[in-house]
Amino acid sequence: MVFGLSYDSKKSLKAFKRKYRLPFNLLSDRGGMIAKLYGANGPAWAKRMTFIVNEKGIIEKIYKKINVNSHGQKILDDLLESTKN
Repeated sequence: MVFGLSYDSKKSLKAFKRKYRLPFNLLSDRGGMIAKLYGANGPAWAKRMTFIVNEKGIIEKIYKKINVNSHGQKILDDLLESTKN
């Protein structure tokens, strides 16, 4: 399962998802509570981070430095590699 988390409103996220044709849901964290729990909170917006969580709810990997041009492929490569083990 994939989803994004943002401080933006539900209305704003719905428009963003539609505009960029994202194939996953975006969740609104207006108060930043969820971002804070995961160490992704920033003063004005949530930090760009990715968490790989297994089927038991355990965080397997955290990506703290995101290159928007290559990050999607990096995640896919890592997930494919983890299924080989």
